[in-house]
Amino acid sequence: MSLPTKSQPLFHFGEFQLDFESAELRSNGNKTSLQGQPLQILAVLLENPGRLVTRDELKKRLWPSDTFVDFDQSLNRAVNRLRAALADSAEQPRFVETLPRRGYRFIAPVTRDGLGGVAASAQVYSHSAVVASHYSPTTSTVQAPTRRWPRRFAITGILASCLLILAGVAVLMLRWKSRSQTVSFENLEITRLTDNGAVKNVAISHDGRYLAYAVYVGEKQALRLRQIETRSDIEILPPDAGNFVGLTFSPDGSYIYFVRSDSEDISFRYLYLIPSLGGTPRKLITDVDSGIGFSPDGRKIVYEHLIRNDMELKTANPDGTDQQLVTVVHYANFLSPGDPSPTWSPDGQTITFSHLMVGQPRRWVLFAVSAQNGGIRELYSPNAAIGRPVWLPTGHTLIVPQYDRTSNRTQLWTISFPSGKARRFTHDISDYSMDLDLTNDGGTLAAITGAVQSQIWASSSRAYRSARQITNGDPPINNIKQMPDSKILATDSAGALWTMHRDGSQRAIFGNLRNVSWFTTCGRYVVATTNEPNSTALVRLDEDGTRIVTLATGNIWSSTCSLEGRFVYYVNWEQPEKIWRIPIEGGSPVEVARILGDSIMGNITVSPDGKYISYPYTSYTGTAPGRHLAIIPATGGSTVKQFDMQGDSWGVGPYWTSDSTALQYLQLNDGISNVWEQPLLGREARQLTRFTSGRIFDFAWSEDEKQLFLARGSASSDGVLLTGFH
Repeated sequence: MSLPTKSQPLFHFGEFQLDFESAELRSNGNKTSLQGQPLQILAVLLENPGRLVTRDELKKRLWPSDTFVDFDQSLNRAVNRLRAALADSAEQPRFVETLPRRGYRFIAPVTRDGLGGVAASAQVYSHSAVVASHYSPTTSTVQAPTRRWPRRFAITGILASCLLILAGVAVLMLRWKSRSQTVSFENLEITRLTDNGAVKNVAISHDGRYLAYAVYVGEKQALRLRQIETRSDIEILPPDAGNFVGLTFSPDGSYIYFVRSDSEDISFRYLYLIPSLGGTPRKLITDVDSGIGFSPDGRKIVYEHLIRNDMELKTANPDGTDQQLVTVVHYANFLSPGDPSPTWSPDGQTITFSHLMVGQPRRWVLFAVSAQNGGIRELYSPNAAIGRPVWLPTGHTLIVPQYDRTSNRTQLWTISFPSGKARRFTHDISDYSMDLDLTNDGGTLAAITGAVQSQIWASSSRAYRSARQITNGDPPINNIKQMPDSKILATDSAGALWTMHRDGSQRAIFGNLRNVSWFTTCGRYVVATTNEPNSTALVRLDEDGTRIVTLATGNIWSSTCSLEGRFVYYVNWEQPEKIWRIPIEGGSPVEVARILGDSIMGNITVSPDGKYISYPYTSYTGTAPGRHLAIIPATGGSTVKQFDMQGDSWGVGPYWTSDSTALQYLQLNDGISNVWEQPLLGREARQLTRFTSGRIFDFAWSEDEKQLFLARGSASSDGVLLTGFH
């Protein structure tokens, strides 16, 4: 797929312009926001004007393979919404032609912006060629003079000609060097390499022949090797508990290095080595918090090790011996799933890595570190999340994934070195992960793209199997809560709040918030945390979505309320992590308790009787490693009860039951989510829902406890290859 090169590409057709970056459809000065599947379908059609795009092709590209919704109905609905936005007709189409039972064709002429920079570069190069030709001794356009000059003038003329020739060559060399540092994406092509919808991490061999990837198999993860040319796979490691973080081929391609968590604790990891064609893995280093990167000569590896919010950048020999500290970065947030791999520059002088910094202000930073003396500087700092940087062979450009707040998806950017100038170069409908890898020649980039489908379902408390879907369309729903007026409050993938009736009708935007990361009802108020560029704001809204009041700012996580709505509780990210309480009407926060272990791993919740607070945490440096659930008094004090948590089984929640005697949570088995309940005393956990497919992202009970509402759908991710840039 050929992608435009301008920072804000526009597709022109008829009276319309489509801006991919802002997802705006413009017509005669009017703007319409086009999102989700209608936007994705239009993008595919615009990329293939005049060509039949089959229904099967749209299904493979835009609908996950394990989705359980009615595909035909969903596609027809999305196309109808697209036609409505274009004021088009199926009977007399101007833009989208339907070929019954086959697919769709875009029949209007399409043009796109984005070629200005390419034309300018070609013009400069042509000018350089003319200059060189003008001063070339072999050019046929230079006429020999008929007059004979004195010998000294002849020598002077020869010297002058030589100087002019050298000047021309110098100009060409400077032009060539400048061009060699400029990356062109005019002929960029993206090829989907896997179709299982469950890829976790990727690594490409240095010669570009093989792709190693971690893949979800139910709640477990396996490691596979794919021969790219034949698309054939072998399984290197069978499915097992434990979370993969980073994959890296050895320089000769004989081995794969991987970082994987302990099966009992997602936050504690080890570095392993395994032959590329399979065998017995060998543990090299204990307590590694990122993937690894190789030095250009293959003699050293580099990785991260976190001690709470201090990140140590370390090097070691490829066999794990001779571990050396390069530098320490303070206020680097601990990410429980693990960090992307640091990477070494082609000349071996610089190591780069990205991190979320939780000091003041909070920000994402791409760091550049001297491999010789540990000197460190901030190369680039955007206001959104960035992933693993990879170096192009020239050593003057890095490629990084970066989240875009406008389109609510991650795209790929180039960062110049050493200036740190950023330029976005993908403008497609893909949502890239934070993991990347590149071949030695810089010609092929391995990445992961993903998609989430999620709607609200409703079930009777006495018939969990009879759940029915009550919402349709985009954007996907992430989290849900029950409001006191019997309405449902939900967030979408863009972090916007919505309200709707219990049957999914009368869906409307609630308030004027964006980038909401967590929310809860609190008496006659709604409390939410919103991710701002440099911090998180804890805000309060009236029950009708008006009067936004900021209660606190900082590195805030997981707000929750007491039942009577007098207090809001939240957690700070800085070490030591603590639970704080603040009055709903505003005031000074009061410390309640310090989080046990090393880091919180989920949401805090207050029991309905107001007596207790529950929260999950991880311990990887203490005497009881693993994940645990703590229950403490709401007023602070010693822990009342603890539960061990197995793997990633608890997911969202846990939430208290209305009588404060049990906790309900999500558990993932064989890739299928269901709601479970754990009594505080005596009895074993029991399964409440009995779904046989799909994922649950959140759940909430109605006030009368007669209905269970679920944000339910599917998530897919596949490996892709990007080629054609140089």
